[in-house]
Amino acid sequence: MLLNNHFEDLSFSEGKIINISRVIDPGYTGVNHWHPFAEILLSLKEGNEVTLNFKKYRMKPNDFIISYPGDLHSINNVSKDSFLVIQFPMRLITVVHDFNRIQQLFYKSPFFKYDVYNAEHDKMIVTLKEIVNQASNEKIFNEALGYSLLLKFFTYLGQQCVTEELEETEETESAGYKSAKLMAEACLYITQNCAEPLTLEDVAHQIGISKSYFSHLFKDFTQMTFVDYLTKERIRRAETMFSGPKKKMIDIAFECGFTSVSSFNRTFKKIKGISPREFRTAMRQSITDKA
Repeated sequence: MLLNNHFEDLSFSEGKIINISRVIDPGYTGVNHWHPFAEILLSLKEGNEVTLNFKKYRMKPNDFIISYPGDLHSINNVSKDSFLVIQFPMRLITVVHDFNRIQQLFYKSPFFKYDVYNAEHDKMIVTLKEIVNQASNEKIFNEALGYSLLLKFFTYLGQQCVTEELEETEETESAGYKSAKLMAEACLYITQNCAEPLTLEDVAHQIGISKSYFSHLFKDFTQMTFVDYLTKERIRRAETMFSGPKKKMIDIAFECGFTSVSSFNRTFKKIKGISPREFRTAMRQSITDKA
């Protein structure tokens, strides 16, 4: 069910922790929405199109894309039997320390373009299809087996992400490595200090370059302005606080760097399409339903 034109209320069949589908609900076609679960979309046909956080991806058979909790996405140009869909709470993955350490690499590369000549790619696609096939098995422990396959898939994906990150780093060592390193340092500093009244000048001074040069490099590196990135990190911090011990909304707003509850509410709703209070209710209800 789609609420407030953005939030999708997912119902997992029979209380299962992993939801499998071969059908895209027409009600979501071309409509931007998000949900508190992760979703893997494996393309089975040519010409599928998915928009994720306002970026459009054209998909071919065996390409896949992952929307993580809170990501705005829409599915376009959908025909019958064009996707395999796997949905699950992200905590099933991040509970494993190895995956939690590289979580940002998963977010960095949500779209996977299939390479027929890469055996590691085949392993990922085969595992996704095994998860879907396992779901139709009525034998005892089939859900546990499906979960083990999901962990197996993220192991392959994590190894691929780490490999690509290392290759990217090696490529930038000869051209722009210093700049990339500085921007990575800046992003980490912003994430760790987003609750403070940070300014562009503060971060530029922190990494030792001029304000104008930092502004130019940062936009190229993140594809965002400094203000947009800082706001995104503050909202992401608020999201994590919603799933922890319950706090007053005013405390969450101030602890995430907002100067007032009204600015927090306004900014959060602009980005998520739903108020912070409604978001927290949805997150807590999802956790309760899965408990």
